[in-house]
Amino acid sequence: MAGPGGSAAPRTAPPMADLAVYLAATVLLVFAGHRLWTTRGDGADPAQRHVAGFAWCLGTALLFNARATLDAVSRLLPRHYADLLVTHELKTAALTFLVLVAHALTAADRDPHAARRRRRRQVLLAGAVQAGSAILFLLAAVTTDAGRGVLRADRGWALAAYNAVFACYGCFCLLVLVRALARHARRTTSGPLRAGLRMMMLAAASGALWTLWAFNDVASDLSRGEQGLGEDLVSAVLGAVTALLATGGATTSLWGGRLTAPLRWLRARRTYRALEPLWAELHSVLPEIALDGPAAVWRRGPRHAEFALYRRVIEIRDAHLALRPHQEPGLPEEVVRALARAAGPEDAFDRHAVVEAAVIAAALEHKRADRPHEAASARGGAGGAPGPLPRTVEAEAAWLLEVTAAFTRSATVAGVRARARARAAEPVPSSE
Repeated sequence: MAGPGGSAAPRTAPPMADLAVYLAATVLLVFAGHRLWTTRGDGADPAQRHVAGFAWCLGTALLFNARATLDAVSRLLPRHYADLLVTHELKTAALTFLVLVAHALTAADRDPHAARRRRRRQVLLAGAVQAGSAILFLLAAVTTDAGRGVLRADRGWALAAYNAVFACYGCFCLLVLVRALARHARRTTSGPLRAGLRMMMLAAASGALWTLWAFNDVASDLSRGEQGLGEDLVSAVLGAVTALLATGGATTSLWGGRLTAPLRWLRARRTYRALEPLWAELHSVLPEIALDGPAAVWRRGPRHAEFALYRRVIEIRDAHLALRPHQEPGLPEEVVRALARAAGPEDAFDRHAVVEAAVIAAALEHKRADRPHEAASARGGAGGAPGPLPRTVEAEAAWLLEVTAAFTRSATVAGVRARARARAAEPVPSSE
């Protein structure tokens, strides 16, 4: 069958088509079973149950599309009933489940009564489509020409209408789903979840192509009153791609983290090393901040890079706290005024990061000279700098990268450090 409807021309059964069909069916049925098992009990997300219903209906329909399955069930059911009526009804039900998934995704934005009315209307529409399709199929008076591998219809127009109704209803359902997924993806901040939603949108696009392939049968029905038996290679491949994308998108929470783990480790290791200049300066003055030697961390392998980065962030922030007594009161405001007068290369740095880096640089010089200040500023950023307050390790590491860049390359920070070194070298005024 071409697309969800069938093939347009007689053909022998290509082994690759059956292989693709069985692969897609297996993926969908295993996924449906897993999803039903994980959502059993009260309080389960209805969207997940609708996804399982979609996978079960479509996976079962694909089994009936395989030529080997048709040969096996032909002893119990006429081939044209199994190949067209059963598969179309199952696929129509699968498409209805997709619309119910879309409604479940947007239910939180709507009045509960309005959401129930939408679901009820969709179920009634699906029932009308399936009943109408069955009537058109019976009107077509389909018979099987096993020798030529085709299905013949006494009324080709009825069989063409049967395939067209399915294709149009399928495209409508997929459009509703894509709109809901796009709206949901725009609101999602989680990387794996957003990637899963995008994969589901790709699956819907592939499913639309698969559904539209049924119009190949419509042309054949109208011109010759016949269409191919079973699934052709193009339709089978589109079905397999749709199944893999849909299953992958719905299970990103299971495999997404494992797949992206090496990239996270590399990114964490790169960030760890990028923070080395700032950490090394702090460690040279405050060796007690080190929780463990760096060699010991890296001997554990790359998968510990995220933990090593987490510890490095803690060590830097511990050093900030230890430097509080040596921070210059009023220095953040002085740096802000200097930045207002500066131009050119200083514009490349985040101004809050320059303030924090300058406070650290000056405090380090006073710590080396053992010159604490009696009145240290209250913390904002680091020691009075009115900077942002990151809430996650990733955000904190990203912020410290900005501070490190300013600490090592900003002319303003270099000037503050030189003045602080000179002041720290001055004799301590006598208290007498």
